[in-house]
Amino acid sequence: MRGHVRRRGARWQTVVEIGEQPAQVCPPCKKVYWLDNKRRERCPLCGGELEDVRRRRQNTQSGYNTKKEAEAALQKQLVARREGTYCEPDKTTVSEYLKEWLPAIEHTLRPNSYHAYKGDVDSHIAEHLGRIPLGQLHAGHINAMYASLAEQGLSPATRRRIHRTLHRALHDAVRWGRLRANPAAAADPPRVTAPEMKTWSGQQLRQFLDHVADDRLHPLWRTMALTGMRRGEALGLKLGDIDLDAARLNIRRARVQVGYEVRESEPKTKRSARMLPLDAETVVVLRSWLERQAGELGRLEAKQTADTFLFTNEAGEPLHPDRARKCFETAQARVRKEVEDLPRIRLHDLRHTFATLALSAGINPKVVADRLGHSTVSMTLDRYSHVLPALQESAVELVAALVDRR
Repeated sequence: MRGHVRRRGARWQTVVEIGEQPAQVCPPCKKVYWLDNKRRERCPLCGGELEDVRRRRQNTQSGYNTKKEAEAALQKQLVARREGTYCEPDKTTVSEYLKEWLPAIEHTLRPNSYHAYKGDVDSHIAEHLGRIPLGQLHAGHINAMYASLAEQGLSPATRRRIHRTLHRALHDAVRWGRLRANPAAAADPPRVTAPEMKTWSGQQLRQFLDHVADDRLHPLWRTMALTGMRRGEALGLKLGDIDLDAARLNIRRARVQVGYEVRESEPKTKRSARMLPLDAETVVVLRSWLERQAGELGRLEAKQTADTFLFTNEAGEPLHPDRARKCFETAQARVRKEVEDLPRIRLHDLRHTFATLALSAGINPKVVADRLGHSTVSMTLDRYSHVLPALQESAVELVAALVDRR
């Protein structure tokens, strides 16, 4: 197989001689259609009958800035064709490919992840890259999109998320034989500095729980803070998942928010489906809560069953995740008026508070990882690395006490 390069205007082009290939030709308009696409009955342009022929075929690729760049690309293509690893450039546009990609991967994602991917595609990626042929997309196009998004005021974290979505889409294109390499891997996504984690100390958490002891949702705040559960996991609990006599509960599902719609889903990871022991005070709080819930349902002429959600609103319906968030913010704002220097945190930060307090108390990181449902211990240690220096200092003193004991 032979090839050469040639100049076309201000750019250079590679030309590879493929040889004679089967095709269809329309005699009236002389249009040639290669049979590696599909067989046609009539010419799409003029409607004329097509004839089967063999024609000399060339593969051309344009857009190279210098002759040297084109020659290097030509050699790579010739080697790939000889080794059988060459992938024809996809003429589908990025927008057309993404419309195929999203439905193809939907069943592999959690609903909120798919919602985020679709939002990134519809709101940003298709707008900036959609008209570019997939096979011609390169890192320069992608970096230009990142620069444009920055000018629009999107935060580095948002732009980094869009990069992850695009990288996943193009990675799948490589796996499916649509691209030879992932151009997003050569791009330069924005760097993101992890925000400082906000948590409460043990004393601050106790102050908050004491001040909201009479709140209707006090049992939810305490359960989340003393178990490290995610919001969706706590709101997905049903009465059949808890055993207060054995002081434990089982996480089997989560109620996640997609847009504003709420869907039930499997736990986030395999390790997220787990059994959690409960402390004695939380058991007492939950027993009292179940009595209150039974009374509320009774007034509605309903009864508690194994399928009744543990945390419900006054109408006996499962709590909406956004409603739970707003109730926590309202309760926290009220307490902060009375408790000096109580930091403002998110509802999800109760989970971080639990992890920080557990590690600071010297609990084995493996136990903490299991409680949180993390896939690995290293994930727990990386996320809560700010606790490690204090643990190291404590370890030094403990070892010294063993050595110096008289």
